[in-house]
This record gives sequence, C-alpha cells and structure tokens, in this order.
Amino acid sequence: LESYRTHLYTQVIVDLVNHKKPEIILMGATSLGRDLAPRVATRLQTGLTADCTGLEIDKKERNLIQTRPALGGNIMARIISPYHRPQMATVRPKVMKRARPGHSKKAEIIEIEAKVSQDNEAVKIISLIREEKEAVDLQGAEIIVSGGRGLGKPENFSHVRKLADLLGGAVGASRAVVDAGWIQPYHQVGQTGKTVQPKLYIACGISGAIQHQVGIFSFFALISPLREG
Repeated sequence: LESYRTHLYTQVIVDLVNHKKPEIILMGATSLGRDLAPRVATRLQTGLTADCTGLEIDKKERNLIQTRPALGGNIMARIISPYHRPQMATVRPKVMKRARPGHSKKAEIIEIEAKVSQDNEAVKIISLIREEKEAVDLQGAEIIVSGGRGLGKPENFSHVRKLADLLGGAVGASRAVVDAGWIQPYHQVGQTGKTVQPKLYIACGISGAIQHQVGIFSFFALISPLREG
C-alpha cells in the first residue's frame, strides 16, 4: 500500500467500512480522492456528493447536509442522503476556515491490519517518475495575481508574472487560458481548478464568471483592473 493503487485502496476502505459501520465518510476532493471516493461509494452502494464547499449536521434526523455548486456554479445545492449509509462526500481543499484546536477533546486512533490480495490486481507499479514543475502553492498564497483571456495573447502573461514577483505572490489563471495552453494547469483557479483563500487577489483580463469565482473562497481585497479604450 506504499504506492496508491485504486483497487487495493478501495478494497481496504470497503472492508473497514463494513466492519466499523460509520455513518459518515469524508475525503478530500484531491486527484486521489476524486478517483477513490466514487469507487468506494459504488462498492458500498451508497451516494456521494463531490466537491462540497460546506457541511452541516442535522442532529434530529442524523443527516449530513452537503453544500456544493451546481448548474455551472449558478446555484448552491444542499444535498442529503437519508436512505443509505454511510453518507459520503468529498470536500474541496481550503474552502473551510481552520478550526481552533479543542484541547479538551480527544480523538481515538484505531490501528488496523489491512488484508489485501494482489492476486487479481491488473496494474503493477514498476517505477514512479515525478514531473518536474514549478513550485506553485496557490492554496497557501496570501497574494495571487491571475490572468485570463482578456490579456489578449500568451506573451502578455509575462506582465502577470512580473507583478506577482514584485508583490511576492503566486501566479493564477482562468480555465480559458489553461485550456488554450498559455500556462500549466496547476495554476488554474476555479470550479475545476484550485480553491484559494488569499488576502489579496488581483484578476487581470478575467471576466469574473461564476465558475472562476467559486474558486476564490474568501479574500480581504480583490482588484480587477479595467482596460481603457
């Protein structure tokens, strides 16, 4: 289990759930979580709400109220799974404020011995080659300068990079310019990209579509320069 393999991880989690019978399972809406969670939900024959931006508990009915963008981000849907257990959801990173540690509360860590069989495993990992890429910590950045299609051409993205360097910030981008190949996908902010919580967000050449806005969970100041003429 040192290296992630979907079928083996699914097998371990499903066996654990069948043994412990939890009412709620939460996973991060990361690349790994988005691959693993639906497979686990299918095996358990339960529902899954993906990319949640809010979670609440209905104590009376013991339901998990799951909030997520829907219809292209135009509405925020509140979803429950009253008829099946466990209730499953994936949560977008950085969409919730970090809670203060509750020193009076203690969680129990239960160690289990995973029993896995690789006899029917169709995929074997021979080696891992990690892509070398620029270190971009969008989700931890306090200042982000993002560029969109309104910049006109790929060469103009250099101005975004220069401003980000001057301010000591990170470079972000809209989906339109990522799809156009102007910049690497790990710079993307929005519904299908990263969720960020900067103190200052500068949007250059970005129209402000809801799909981009849902990726900016909170900020102290947002600046959107306008081009005259």
